[in-house]
Amino acid sequence: MYKFYRSLFWLLAIIQFSALQAQGLRFLNPIDSINGRTSYSVFGDDEKLFVHQLTIRFDMQIPRVPEVGYILHVVDENQGANYNLFYDGRGNDWFELNEEGKTTLIRSNINRQALLDKGWVPFMLTFNFDKKELKMVIDGHVTQAKINSMPAFLSPKIVFGRFDYLIEVPSVTIKNLQVLGAETDYFFPLSQSRSNDVYDQNQHKIGFVANPYWSINDCYHWKKLNVMHFQHNAGATYDPQRHLFYGYTRDTLLIYNSDSQATNYHVFQTPCPVDINLGMNFLDKRTNKLYTYEVFKYDNPADRPQDEASMASLDLNTLEWTSECFTQLPTQMHHHGCFLDTLRNRFCIFGGFGSMQYFRNLHSYDIAAHEWQPGKPLYACTPRYFTSMGIDARSRYAYIFGGMGNESGNQSIGRHYLYDLYRIDLRNDSAQKLWTIDWGKRQHLVPVRNLLIMGDYFYTLCYPEALSESYLRLCRFSLKDGCMEMLGDSIPIHSDKIATNANLYYDPVVDKFFVCVQEFTDDISSTISLYSIQLPVLSDAEFAEISELPTDARWYLLGGVIILLVLVVAWLFYRRHRLYRKQIENNEIHDVEIPEHVPNSIYLFGAFSAFDRKNRDISYLFTDKLRELTCLLLWYHKQGGLSSKRIGTILWGDKPADKIKNSRSVIMNHLRKVLEELDGIELEYTDGLYHFVIKQSFYCDYLTCSHLVFTESYTEQSLLGILRRGKFLQTQSQPSLDQFKSETERILTPVIQRMMQRTYENSELKLTLYLADAMFHIDPYHIESFSYKMKALNRLGKVYEAQEVSRAFHEEYIKAFGEDFTI
Repeated sequence: MYKFYRSLFWLLAIIQFSALQAQGLRFLNPIDSINGRTSYSVFGDDEKLFVHQLTIRFDMQIPRVPEVGYILHVVDENQGANYNLFYDGRGNDWFELNEEGKTTLIRSNINRQALLDKGWVPFMLTFNFDKKELKMVIDGHVTQAKINSMPAFLSPKIVFGRFDYLIEVPSVTIKNLQVLGAETDYFFPLSQSRSNDVYDQNQHKIGFVANPYWSINDCYHWKKLNVMHFQHNAGATYDPQRHLFYGYTRDTLLIYNSDSQATNYHVFQTPCPVDINLGMNFLDKRTNKLYTYEVFKYDNPADRPQDEASMASLDLNTLEWTSECFTQLPTQMHHHGCFLDTLRNRFCIFGGFGSMQYFRNLHSYDIAAHEWQPGKPLYACTPRYFTSMGIDARSRYAYIFGGMGNESGNQSIGRHYLYDLYRIDLRNDSAQKLWTIDWGKRQHLVPVRNLLIMGDYFYTLCYPEALSESYLRLCRFSLKDGCMEMLGDSIPIHSDKIATNANLYYDPVVDKFFVCVQEFTDDISSTISLYSIQLPVLSDAEFAEISELPTDARWYLLGGVIILLVLVVAWLFYRRHRLYRKQIENNEIHDVEIPEHVPNSIYLFGAFSAFDRKNRDISYLFTDKLRELTCLLLWYHKQGGLSSKRIGTILWGDKPADKIKNSRSVIMNHLRKVLEELDGIELEYTDGLYHFVIKQSFYCDYLTCSHLVFTESYTEQSLLGILRRGKFLQTQSQPSLDQFKSETERILTPVIQRMMQRTYENSELKLTLYLADAMFHIDPYHIESFSYKMKALNRLGKVYEAQEVSRAFHEEYIKAFGEDFTI
């Protein structure tokens, strides 16, 4: 019964506090102030007795800079017990649990970078008083020791951070603190935004913290990190891989490290080849190069110095500049949007203002060719400037949002604010309008140059550019319908000069947004300010709710919990019933039969087979060599074919050249004769390559599968109609086809895994079973597929079939690996 109430207790705690997005308590360690360092006494002066065992569990973020100090103290003076948890992250990285002033009880070495990349790391410390054992678990890694001097019980002070004369405190962050005894549980979300008093999961005031830094504030307030001042025209960007801001002029580079808050100054040996005016730039993380560019500077090209580049790159490893391009665009394009398309190795800009015109051309800079391609008008879009652009993670679509402009593009007839979203298909650079927002009577805003695509939303910064002393707000828009929400507080920006700009960046390692704001006091000197905010970023309403300190309204809370429990139970019953009905309905209508073979076809999935124009099986006409050659030519169909020399080497590599030539002529004539039985496919020899000429009347399951996957136009039914025929090249064992098999299976594996997960989540369980079988054709010991197959069979009520699948899988696993399979 106790275990039931404990489980219910933690369920309610999770439900109650999940909405608060607990960000934890950070420990301050100012170098110049011992009294300013954080100290958190979990129970304050209240004594708690722990018999049999004591467990302290919490999530922790370690400092991003090398630090050392005490994280936790467990002290019972009456028992003569004094334990502390010590952290050293200065190179030989480890945690130690010490008996103060006596000995080290446990040391656990860590991979500090791995823990930093993970972010939140689970930590647990357990004192087993009965067995005299001590166990420490860090991110699943267990270290333990036998401690004969351990007392039979403790009534300790549990203190994090500074304690008594132990003043060294690392700047760790902790959240979701649990203190558990044999029959007592305490839980502290540490999700507050203020106060020295600490509240438990029941919103009771327990414990006290001196000099707290409540991290939830970092999810609403932008933190100003640094300010860079430049006397000459400058540019700036952020590198999320290195956590570095770069601010640069032609002669100098300032580098600010957002982890250590250190700033380095570098003077270039050779100045930047671009005469920096607006400082537009982009960062190519593939080559670790920063590109700076000026689209336009000289009305008369003859005025341009011969050695002055319009695009240059800075190697961030060597800090040396290289000229990339010397041509410029026809006119200036102030406040254009931009994005880097790494898949097509190009940098694109759109829109902008110059020469009394607003633009809607998409200009592409070819990074490999070092040149601007001719601009392509996007006629679906209104000419505009102050527009924002971004690209999705798969480089399939780019997006254009908002700005100002008019249909004619002529500045003299005025402009209006735009609150619309366009999607560019990057395969052909065609634009499609997705939605327009009715802005109503709200204050008009424009976005900054870039936006970030994250899931079903995009984020950008918006501000009223018509105000001199303006402010930036982070806005989240739904990609589906444009529903907008402002998040976080504001960032000041002085927007008098047209060159004023700001950019938004996302660092996935620290899960933060970073902002770079560049403001001009004249047309040359500028100030670049750097800001950060922690995700998830809160709205005004969310932060106001969190900022309310708990009140001791226990009866209201109890009534709310009871109502919540009733609603949860009712919802669970309803959901279970609805899911069961949906399962039955889905699996009655969702099925995939193996399609009948069609005339003029060749099948590579399952047994190799071919059918002539009258749909007769002519597979027997293909000898082993003919099948091997046919597979090779289908594989290289998209590459234009195979040379005669390469075919000879593959098929008869051990024979003399004259015999290879004769054999090749014979087999090619034989293949042409066999193909005469089929319409829509012919063998030709062009430009030194043998290749198939294929027309619409011919069908090949491999070519169809490749097209569906490449264009992402497949459905579960369309792919399963091919995959259910069997393993790819099942009957072909020639070594020359091994790479063909492995490459095809490598491409299909993530597609099948995604479809398997989706169909299972949508209760399309028959499709899940078919997909699991298709995955077993690729990897007969695929653990995830086995798991999905077992779960799908059990949900369909096929218990005996599930048992048989499990038995067979375990037997095959033992044969293959010599040991039983365990999860």
